[in-house]
Amino acid sequence: MELRKLSDTGQSISSIGLGTWQLAGMMGAVDRSQSTALIRTAIDSGITFIDCAEMYGDSEQLLGRALADGYRQRCFLATKVSRDFSAAGVRRALENSLKALKTDRIDLYQIHRYDPATPVEETLGAMAELQKKGKIRYCGVSNFNREQLRRARQILPVVSDQIYYNALNRSPEKQLLGYCRREKVAVITHSSLAKGLLCGKYAPDHTFASDDERSGFTGYSGRLFAQYLAVAEELKTVARDYDLDIVRASIVWLLAREEVTSVLIGPKSISQMEASAGVGQVMTGRQMSEVRERMNQVLDTRDLPALCPFPDQLV
Repeated sequence: MELRKLSDTGQSISSIGLGTWQLAGMMGAVDRSQSTALIRTAIDSGITFIDCAEMYGDSEQLLGRALADGYRQRCFLATKVSRDFSAAGVRRALENSLKALKTDRIDLYQIHRYDPATPVEETLGAMAELQKKGKIRYCGVSNFNREQLRRARQILPVVSDQIYYNALNRSPEKQLLGYCRREKVAVITHSSLAKGLLCGKYAPDHTFASDDERSGFTGYSGRLFAQYLAVAEELKTVARDYDLDIVRASIVWLLAREEVTSVLIGPKSISQMEASAGVGQVMTGRQMSEVRERMNQVLDTRDLPALCPFPDQLV
């Protein structure tokens, strides 16, 4: 597994990370009895970066159980404060996460979103205090646009921004990625496969179940859904030219950007995880750039709205 630098911290994390939103059934039915095996298989395969959040159902508890027997020491563990961004809320959320994850320190603690109702100075101030106490190693943010990230970094050395970025949402390329490159902020991508649209398994008439968050998302039904899937079909053709499937090609597309430190994947099964874990390790940087360029040639011909549930990132 390729390792990439986390900002200028000297810390390296795996270029493929394991996201855990899906493990609590937030994107439809999942075999929860397999969660421990899935997480441990990911770590055994070389994935060192594991990401969670306060609001991910009981995923922190699932992780806490899976990281016993020495697995905690083999991974770089990240989670987020998701609900109450006040100083008291941050302290409470962190303690709850430490308890659920059965650990005494979070490697990367992140603000899940920019909250206009709570001064970011208050949120980051609380995180800085917890960092001094040794309960947090590094502080990061998630879903922050360029100006929000710039403001945060005036308060605290934020090392990463976890963003919604994939081949169907290129909006971070407008301003955010350039800023991250100049300021040496690590970019971590979530929803890296556009929440399944870049998996190559859906037909235009597919209907997501009511317990699947996508059932309420714009772009996951109707005309737009069909248009996004049509683009994915064209990208499959490009992928085949490099002996890749659409999943692997979409991950390579992200890894070809120098700003991207880690691409989060959200497998529901061990087989899905294993299909993605080794992506890029047998490709040179030049080959990855070529795949990205070929995919962009397809994407540039399509005038579709960016598929993004976080419109602030468009700024």
